[in-house]
Amino acid sequence: MEPACRKYQGRGRRIPASHPAGEEGFTLLEIIAILILLAILAGVVASGSGVSTADLAAETARLKAHLRYAQVRAMNSNTTWGFAFSGNTYTLQTGGAASATPLPGQNSNAYSLAGGVTATPSTSPITFDQWGSPGTTTITITLSGGGGSNTVTVTKNTGFIP
Repeated sequence: MEPACRKYQGRGRRIPASHPAGEEGFTLLEIIAILILLAILAGVVASGSGVSTADLAAETARLKAHLRYAQVRAMNSNTTWGFAFSGNTYTLQTGGAASATPLPGQNSNAYSLAGGVTATPSTSPITFDQWGSPGTTTITITLSGGGGSNTVTVTKNTGFIP
């Protein structure tokens, strides 16, 4: 009867008796299994990396559209329209109070930025008068997240939003 383990050529390591002498390493099946596990792990790590530049760009475009919406509403009425910012949420206002009108494409008058994106306005609330003007001061809103930032500018007097 052959022993279950035998010494391997003087290195002091024991290997199974069923393993032929001189052959070491992993089987193809073991290598494929490890590669699959590494690919799954890499996918999980990459997907949870936070805010992407695409998310930041999308939130910037959405904020500009919402600002233009408030500006048009102000030009079509005799009252001011604008937004009050709080943390990563902004709320549509009319006449200095929260509006009952929902934002376009939303079910409410408030919008929360995507996770990890924050807004820092130079002033809050931001209001537009009947001419679409934010007043005599240029307003900047900085959106940041994921290591990047975008700035939205509302030009004084004209209300131009590039």
